[in-house]
Amino acid sequence: MNADEERVETAGGGFGQTALNFVRARAARTLGIRDSLSTAAVAMGHLLLTRGPKSGQDLVSDEAPIIVIGMHRSGTSLVSRLLERGGVYVGGSWLDENHESVHFLRANRAMFGEGPRMLRDFGWTAPKTDEFILERRGYAEQAARQLSAFFADRTNEDAWGWKDPRNTITLPVWLSIFPQARVVNVLRDGRSVALSLTDRNRLHPAFALGLWAHYVTRAEKNLEAVPDTRKITIRFEELAEDPESLLGLLYEFAGCTSSGDLRTLTADVIPDRASARLDDPRIADMGDHPLLARLGYT
Repeated sequence: MNADEERVETAGGGFGQTALNFVRARAARTLGIRDSLSTAAVAMGHLLLTRGPKSGQDLVSDEAPIIVIGMHRSGTSLVSRLLERGGVYVGGSWLDENHESVHFLRANRAMFGEGPRMLRDFGWTAPKTDEFILERRGYAEQAARQLSAFFADRTNEDAWGWKDPRNTITLPVWLSIFPQARVVNVLRDGRSVALSLTDRNRLHPAFALGLWAHYVTRAEKNLEAVPDTRKITIRFEELAEDPESLLGLLYEFAGCTSSGDLRTLTADVIPDRASARLDDPRIADMGDHPLLARLGYT
């Protein structure tokens, strides 16, 4: 097993144990719990949930949604907004502050086993195994059977889809339901992602970088099942440096119908964000990670 594969493991030890320790510590700080047994019970409460609606393993839809995946803080929200400007329906008024469809977000959270609301702010930091996710396929089926609710604000029959970084982990389930789906994978320098997570979520830089590597390797693994014609990877740095060209490629892939000027559509994309954080001294706290070099982030 190589270093990248080790970071795909999420249960029993390695990265999974590190993630669990973090969740336990965060729960203790959040709730003021000092008893270790109580802390463990709260932190693991999401694992004790029922497995949700029974899955018949037979729901297959001929819909072809655009599923946006990628690590948190990688630019998935930006890509989702750009797709929406191009005419892709991503949830209408049923979007949260991160431009994520509440309809599909609920299903992903349920498949992650995220329980009490107080844990949702960091439940995604302990991504589950494929087996854990597949056992909760019923939640995804339920969302797929209730598309009329998702389409409540839809005014045309153009392309549709949704964004949620958790899609990176739950993608095998969504592909089993929507085998014609197209996937947009958003990739960003792990160091920038880690610093953003450190500021927003108070994660240790080294832990945040390991979490980025885990999501990226899971994305690579899950994308192997998707034909080349139905997947595209958008690098945040390239999008920030040359938004018009990258947006053209994205819109061609998504079949966007917007006739708007690409320069106008990308007016709020800030080129300086491509490498704005790489001079931060906290990068030294992350240590080196082989995935950075493999992806050309040196």
